Amino acid sequence: MTVETIERAAATAWPPNEWATLGEWHLSAGDGFSRRRNSAVPAGPLPDDLDGRLSEVADWYSARGLDPLYRVTPLCAPAIDGALEQRGFRLEDPVLVMTRSLPEGAMPGGIAASPMATDDWITTELDALEIDRGLVDPWLAVIRAVPSPASFVTSKSGSEYVGAGFGVVVSGLLGVFEMAVRPDQQRRGHATEMMSALHSFGCGEGAEQAYLQVVEDNDAAVGLYRSMGYEVSHRYWYRRAFMEGR
Repeated sequence: MTVETIERAAATAWPPNEWATLGEWHLSAGDGFSRRRNSAVPAGPLPDDLDGRLSEVADWYSARGLDPLYRVTPLCAPAIDGALEQRGFRLEDPVLVMTRSLPEGAMPGGIAASPMATDDWITTELDALEIDRGLVDPWLAVIRAVPSPASFVTSKSGSEYVGAGFGVVVSGLLGVFEMAVRPDQQRRGHATEMMSALHSFGCGEGAEQAYLQVVEDNDAAVGLYRSMGYEVSHRYWYRRAFMEGR
C-alpha cells in the first residue's frame, strides 16, 4: 500500500463536488465542508512560475467563494512547504495516515450496520462529532455521495446510540471515516467494537488492508488505533493563507 494508492482511495471514498488539475497539482472543492475536500495538493516538482501557479489556484477557489488552502503530502516537493510558509500560509493540524493489514473475524455483537446512513446513524454522528448545525446540509451531501460498498455502523449503551462511524472499500482498501463516540461514553469499548465490525465488513468485501486518518495531537485516538495494530504510513498537513481581521 503506497502513499499514492492510499491518497487516491481516500479521495474517492470522501469525494469533493468538483476537482481540477493544474499540471500535477490537484484542486478540489465541496461547499466549504471538510478541508480535505476543499484544498489543493501541490504534487510533483515546483513549477517554474510558482507565484503564477499560486495565483491560478487562488482564482479557482475565489470563483467558488473559497480561500486557497493547501494540503501538503509526501507526494509534494519538499520545498513547497517552505515556499508556502514564506508567502504567509500558516500551518494547520498535522494529520497521521495509519494503516494495517485486515484480520479475519466475525462481526461483533451489539453493533448495527447498514449499507447506507440511517437516521439513527446521522443523529448519533451529529451528537458525537458535535457538528456545527450550520454545516449539516453540506455534511449530509458528502455522506450521501459515499460510494459503495460502504458500511455505516452504530454502537449502543443500553437503548441509547452512543457511537458511529463508517467504512468504504475502494480499490481493495478499506477506509475508516467519521469514527466518533459521545464524550460521556468514551473509553468503554465502543470504538474498538465498531472498528472490529468495519474490519469484518472490509474482509467480506475483499479488502486486505485498511487505512484511516487522525489528527496527530489526538493522543487518545492514536493510542487506540496503535493498540489495534495500526502504524503510521505518512503525514500531511494544511497551509492556509493568513487574512488580516479573520
